[in-house]
Amino acid sequence: MKKSLLLALAAVGAMSASAGNSPYIARVYDYLPAPGQFVNVFPAYKPGYTQDSINAQLEASLCGGLNGSVSLGSYGGYIVFGFDHPVINMHGYDVKIHGNAIQSEAVPNVPGGSCEPGIIMVGVDADGDGVPSNGDRWYEIKGGEYARSQQHYEITYYKPDESKVKVPHESWRFITDVEYVRWTSNDQLPDSTSGYVWRNSFHSQPYWPLWIEDTVLTFRGTKLPNTAIDMSGGKGNNWFQPFLGEGYVDNLPNGLEPGFKIDWAIDEDGNPVELDHIDFIKVYTGQMYYCGWLGETSTEVCGAEDLHPDAVPVVIGDVDGDGRVSIDDVTALIDLLLKGDLTDINTSAPDVNQDGIINIDDVTALIDMLLSGKY
Repeated sequence: MKKSLLLALAAVGAMSASAGNSPYIARVYDYLPAPGQFVNVFPAYKPGYTQDSINAQLEASLCGGLNGSVSLGSYGGYIVFGFDHPVINMHGYDVKIHGNAIQSEAVPNVPGGSCEPGIIMVGVDADGDGVPSNGDRWYEIKGGEYARSQQHYEITYYKPDESKVKVPHESWRFITDVEYVRWTSNDQLPDSTSGYVWRNSFHSQPYWPLWIEDTVLTFRGTKLPNTAIDMSGGKGNNWFQPFLGEGYVDNLPNGLEPGFKIDWAIDEDGNPVELDHIDFIKVYTGQMYYCGWLGETSTEVCGAEDLHPDAVPVVIGDVDGDGRVSIDDVTALIDLLLKGDLTDINTSAPDVNQDGIINIDDVTALIDMLLSGKY
C-alpha cells in the first residue's frame, strides 16, 4: 500500500502529451555485424542491398514487438536503435533488451547454459537532430563484469578471399576452415592478439557483411572475459557458458532478465554520469571466443522494451507530484514517513539527499533545498 501510494505520487504529471508512447523499438539507426556464421542470414542479404535495405529489414523484424531477432557476429558487431520517445531515468530498471540465452538442463543447479553477452551503450541526442551523430554523447552501461574486463580493446578484421583453399580443423570435422577471416587485436593476453573467425559446415555463406564495401573493419570497446567451458574433453561439441552479472544483453534468459538502469552509465574513463534520459541504445558483442560447434560468441538481440514508456522525469523533492518543489512537499514527506518504513520505495522524489534511504534526513535536506532556492 505504501509503495503504491508513493509510486502514484511519482507518476503524477505522466498523463501528458507523452501518454501512449510505444514501449518497443521504433527505429533502427545502424547495424554493422562483425564477421560471423549468421551474417547475411539474420537479416538475409540479397544482391544490391544497401545499408538502408538492411536497416529496413531489421525495423520490420524488431520494431513494435518482441518477435524478431538479429545476430551481431563476433566481437564488436553492433546495432543502434531507439524508441519513439526519450527513455526517462526513473532510478530503477529502465529498459529490458531481449536475447535468446537459455539455462542448461544438463547443469540445472548452476546459472548458465547458452549465453552470448553483449555490452550496452546509451546515447544522448546532444545536438538535437533526432539521430545518432558525431555531436552526441555516448556512455557505457557498467555491467557486473566491468572490473574483470579489458577496456579500450580494439580488434580489426580483414575481408577473406572466398576462393582460397580451405584449411579444415585437424580433429573437429564440423570446422571447415580455421584460416577464414583473419583478425588482429590489442588483447592483453599475448596468445589472443591475432587469429581467425572459423567457418563451419552448418553455414557456408560468406561471413563478411556483403553490403559493406570496406575490406577492413575495426571495432573498439570493452571486452568481457571469456568464460565458456568445453565440457566435451576437447571434442568441441559440448559447451557451458556461465551467466554473467547484470547489465548485459543475451546473458540471462528473458524470464530472469530484469533489464538495465540508466544510473549504471559511465564515461570512457569509468566515472559514473548522471543522465535524466537517453535517446539511443547501442548493443555490441562483448566477447571474442569460439565455442566449437556453437561457433563464435555472437550476441543476439530479440527486441527491447522501455519499462515505463509514459514516464516523465521525477523532480527530486517534488513529493506531492504537483510538478514543483514547495513547502507542501515537506508536509507530504513527513506524512509518508509517519506511515512507516519506506526504504524499499523505488523513486528519487522523496529521497532528497539521494542516499537510497527515505528518512528524516530527507526532510532536513528538503528544507535546506527550499531555503537555498536551488531546486
